[in-house]
Amino acid sequence: MAETYFSAHHLPREQPKQNREWLDLKTLTQYATVSERTVRQWIHRTANPLPAVRVHTKILVRRSAFDLWLESPRLETIDVASIVDEMVSDLVGTN
Repeated sequence: MAETYFSAHHLPREQPKQNREWLDLKTLTQYATVSERTVRQWIHRTANPLPAVRVHTKILVRRSAFDLWLESPRLETIDVASIVDEMVSDLVGTN
């Protein structure tokens, strides 16, 4: 009986997958509520890819790195007016 008590109460419990720092793709898709395809696209982006590591056959993403990546601004502000002005001046200049 003492051995069973020790096993059940003194051994470290495994953390729930959502609370782990390193997430595999399946767990990350659940955490981010997106498809695995979307996560893979984020990892393989040429600009600002999602940081990930490959350990043997598993791809792992640090949850804290994902949170920072998701919060970081990735979209560039484009001055549409200057683009239109440039296009108009190009058209006017060619006529």
